[in-house]
Amino acid sequence: MADGPPPEPPHPDWADEQRMAFLFSAFKQSRDVDSADWDGKLAFWAPLVLQAASRRRRLRFTPRELGGWFQRNGAAPLGLSTVLQHLARRGVIQTESSFAASVDTGWLARGVWLLLIKPLRWTLASILGTDTISPDESFIIVDHIKDKAAEVLRLCQRSLDASHPVAALSALQQECQGVCEDEKTFCLCLVQLQKDKKVAVAELDGERIVKLAHPGSNKPVVVTEVDVGVYHLIKCEKMLSHKAEALSQEADGYKEEARKQIGAGKKHMALKSLKMRKRTFKQLDDIHAKLNTIETILDRIRSSQTDLKVVEAYQAGLGALRQSMKDVSVEKVENLMDEIEQFCDTQDDIRKTLAGENFDVAGGADASDLEAELDALLQEEPLLPDVPPDTGPTASLSEDNQLLAELNKSDQGPIVGSRKRVASLELAQ
Repeated sequence: MADGPPPEPPHPDWADEQRMAFLFSAFKQSRDVDSADWDGKLAFWAPLVLQAASRRRRLRFTPRELGGWFQRNGAAPLGLSTVLQHLARRGVIQTESSFAASVDTGWLARGVWLLLIKPLRWTLASILGTDTISPDESFIIVDHIKDKAAEVLRLCQRSLDASHPVAALSALQQECQGVCEDEKTFCLCLVQLQKDKKVAVAELDGERIVKLAHPGSNKPVVVTEVDVGVYHLIKCEKMLSHKAEALSQEADGYKEEARKQIGAGKKHMALKSLKMRKRTFKQLDDIHAKLNTIETILDRIRSSQTDLKVVEAYQAGLGALRQSMKDVSVEKVENLMDEIEQFCDTQDDIRKTLAGENFDVAGGADASDLEAELDALLQEEPLLPDVPPDTGPTASLSEDNQLLAELNKSDQGPIVGSRKRVASLELAQ
């Protein structure tokens, strides 16, 4: 894949002849010889390689392509192989062959698999020290692959039914043509998603099917027998729908043909076309009945999956309740309530003692005796004199005597009661 020249120099120092001469020279044989030379070149080239790939929106590259990106005055940097080894040790890049071999990729098409493992000259020994790197060995940028894989997953999830996220690999690849430039890129994204346990790939009767993780789910994805059955049902539903559409068009064709035969005076041929149309409608009725059955089964599977989630939620809630109540029993609660009652009684006794309610002010005398003595003292108090009868000639004296009589009568109750209350307060103090 040819790339045009970048719109601007790869680095602000690109025109500095002296600095570029140093950076384009080869690395020392070992870092121990000149650590400053070694570290300075790595600090310059390592981020620049990633920036160049990002500008070109590349997920992978070869050393040959990399040399072309950094051509200057017809020469390429001599230490790029060392830079690639450094990035590989840090896990920033990885060969396509080792990346594909990190998970079970038996589902890969043979042609794609050969593309990923050829050429395979950069072995573990070369990673650990030699400079033998094939110029056509393809490297992937791990973070770029992860970002692209996440984009592919979101796109596929939107295109599938959330309750049955299973589809043919070829159908998903076609769906992702807008974000994956070729089949190899799409397969690399699937490998990454498989490593992240976001997809599971299985081969069924020579056909590769893919199951996607539910959005927001962290559970590893596994293709189950239910998934296989659902995939068969969905595939059969699509096949019957296409057949029903074709039969419907065929029935319309028979009708038009019958009209033409009638216009041509060929009544017998028109009748034959109508019979074929009727037979086609009967086939359509059979297909629609099968489609209704499939839709009913799929609806029941969706409902059962919802019921399963509800049961799992119930089980989780029961487990949480059991965990929270594991140290609680009726006997412990009764003992706790007894202790609370005991401490409450003790608190009441302390409060009464502090308020002086248990302190005997009268020196042990009975309260009833004190009340009797108080009544006797009140009886000895002189009452107001009786009001003489109204003998005066004026009406004002008669009214005054009447008021005095009412006052004298009322003093028998309220005055005595108020005096008793005053005396009680004095004793309490």
